[in-house]
Amino acid sequence: MSTSRALPSVRRVLVAGSLVAAIATAVVGILLRPEFPDDPAEYVELLGGSTPVAIGLQLFLWSQVFWAIGLVGLAHAASHRSPVLATIGGVFSGLGAFGHTAYGGASLVTLGMARYAVESGDVDAAQAAFATTQGGDFIPYLLAGLAGTVLGVVFVAAALLRSAVAPRWVAIALLAWTVAEFVLPNFLSAAWVTYTSLLLGVIAFTAAAVAVLRGGAGAWTTVLEAGASERVVPTIEVPAGR
Repeated sequence: MSTSRALPSVRRVLVAGSLVAAIATAVVGILLRPEFPDDPAEYVELLGGSTPVAIGLQLFLWSQVFWAIGLVGLAHAASHRSPVLATIGGVFSGLGAFGHTAYGGASLVTLGMARYAVESGDVDAAQAAFATTQGGDFIPYLLAGLAGTVLGVVFVAAALLRSAVAPRWVAIALLAWTVAEFVLPNFLSAAWVTYTSLLLGVIAFTAAAVAVLRGGAGAWTTVLEAGASERVVPTIEVPAGR
């Protein structure tokens, strides 16, 4: 198979795989996260002495790589028929991934200080680091992560509805996941809200990945690759008897 024919399939598989990996790492990270105590000192001790929590923080950070590739790629798939909505969704999705990555880095600083506190007994230093990473200079990144993620998914879902590159219910599932993940927790704290969000996320992102794989290679083929695949190599006919 020529490179011009192979690359579109590679891009399509990369985007679909990133969509699945993004929701998978996010779900596992959330499931590993315990109920945090209100007391900052207890929080520091829990964070510093819990391996699952540390793994969950790492998974959250890695999920942002897949998030950016998957959602920007999904926006690209819809951009041929809905260029404005898809472009806005892709930009906000990238902004959300950037903001959450910066905030995830701050969480790793808190994790390191919490481990230091557990080993040295200096809980005050870890609490100070925790307070610093929860406010001040990190607030813009937290807001960028939340706003970018919400607006990114909303605009990408709207682009999917307009372009019809995926079944309509896929876009609706993405919007429902956004509400369950970012809106309902502000009003309800029941465990079913979390599990509903996880279930909707798995359904929506997996279905979006399947739609990308079934959508054909047209959206993932550049003009040069399309031209190369259409060229016909001339053949020389040899007269009979020679």
